Amino acid sequence: MEFDTASVHEDNNATNVERANDDPCDLVDIAPVPEAYLADPGDAVDQSKVLENIIAARLNDPADVDPFQERRVFKLTLSKLRKLYEDKDPEAVRILDNRHKISIDKEFKLEFGNRQIFLDTSQTMIDYQLVVANSIGLEILLPNADNDHRFNFEMNLKRPEKQFKGKHAMVGFDTKGRMLYLGRANNEEVYLAMAPNEFLRGGFEPCAAGYSSGSSVMTRRHYRQIVMMFSHFLTKIHTLAYQEIGNGYDQDLEDEHPFWSLVTSIM
Repeated sequence: MEFDTASVHEDNNATNVERANDDPCDLVDIAPVPEAYLADPGDAVDQSKVLENIIAARLNDPADVDPFQERRVFKLTLSKLRKLYEDKDPEAVRILDNRHKISIDKEFKLEFGNRQIFLDTSQTMIDYQLVVANSIGLEILLPNADNDHRFNFEMNLKRPEKQFKGKHAMVGFDTKGRMLYLGRANNEEVYLAMAPNEFLRGGFEPCAAGYSSGSSVMTRRHYRQIVMMFSHFLTKIHTLAYQEIGNGYDQDLEDEHPFWSLVTSIM
């Protein structure tokens, strides 16, 4: 985790408003816009477009790069911050003069899997929850009840470009190129992950929560293999009307445009 501060520059020689004196009442009011300069209905520029152009212009000009971003990053322990807070040390503000990377001391850490945490959610609202299966399969989607007439799974295999939002997720392995959006189950997003063999065999040291070295979008080849796998499964359910045309291996894994209609009807 890295905290950066932005520098603020004030030029006392260049102002947009001429002050007659120090009395705030003598400042020129620039808020009213003359009627002649008002835009006609429908002619106003979308303010989001204005903001996009301002940001783009700033990023394209090397002279506008904040020198603060080029400074050296110093290590700052969490215990040091706690001591500054407890001592009410006024020198704490000097930390903002430099860039720092917060390092969490071992005393503040709980090792993964040691069962030292007990969650009591009776008075708590969860705003992010991730559930990861402990074996291969989709049974994790099923409700933990004998009957649940509200259960619903809306499968959608047409969104391979949808990113996995796992900023705080403890998946256990690098999600780069491994996640495929499958749809929603009871309004919860469902992703299929291609886990490394080492992870499935056990004894694998899990990655940190939220770790990903790149885009989570599954590769084209793997995505099409997954679609054909589901095609095979669905055609085995005789109460459904899906068909697998010819051989599923006939699907081209590299062609720019897939020809699903030639091999399956599930799409």
